[in-house]
Amino acid sequence: MKAKAIIFDKDGTLFPYTLWKTPIRRFFSSELPLSKLSPSKKEECIDEFSSVVGINKDGTINSKGLFLKRNYVSSFFALSFITIKYHLNPIKSAKGFLKIKNRCRYGYREELKRYDFSILKKLFIEIKKSGSSLAIFTNDTKESLDIFLSVFGRGFFSFSIDDTSLHTKPDPRTIKDYSMFSGIDNKDMMMVSDNVKDLKMAKKAGVGTIVALEGTTDRKELEKWADYVFSDIITALSFFIS
Repeated sequence: MKAKAIIFDKDGTLFPYTLWKTPIRRFFSSELPLSKLSPSKKEECIDEFSSVVGINKDGTINSKGLFLKRNYVSSFFALSFITIKYHLNPIKSAKGFLKIKNRCRYGYREELKRYDFSILKKLFIEIKKSGSSLAIFTNDTKESLDIFLSVFGRGFFSFSIDDTSLHTKPDPRTIKDYSMFSGIDNKDMMMVSDNVKDLKMAKKAGVGTIVALEGTTDRKELEKWADYVFSDIITALSFFIS
């Protein structure tokens, strides 16, 4: 492992976005004004709201979803359309939806506990044995990150960025903050993410090795910003360790 420090995006990189399916559906069921809908219409409505944020009914990823593309304009119109379609109270709907960062309170910990992190943890142990420092960057809440770390293990990461940090993604200063903390130069770092905005951030910050993961973005687009493109995190880390 040549990189002295590795930065990992959380969602979609260390685990699949599909783990959010149940928490998101429970969130919408609890926070949106759906009580006047029949059970079938309620489920149909939740299906449509979930798809807008990025999770389809069958658990697959909607690559144009809000969480992935951060396309706030198109998402606003889509959410407004659903609200009107199902005759929901627009003010209550807006207030409920704006609480979406609290979705981690609706079964996120339980979903993480069911996911098998064993292979990934073994690879992390090998990386740490080589002397590399590990960091985790997310735009999610500190509460969500704390839940993830409590399940995965806090000891793997020496540094983290969340929505309460001084600088947040995709600000290149997040990389500088990690550099100042660790004493490791940006050129000796590696960024691993499935998100183009993360890759661009790493490029602007002068990160030495940029690794992209497929799944939510076209490979040709990833290749514009990354030195390497892999199908998943296990394949990527196995390559660098070997």
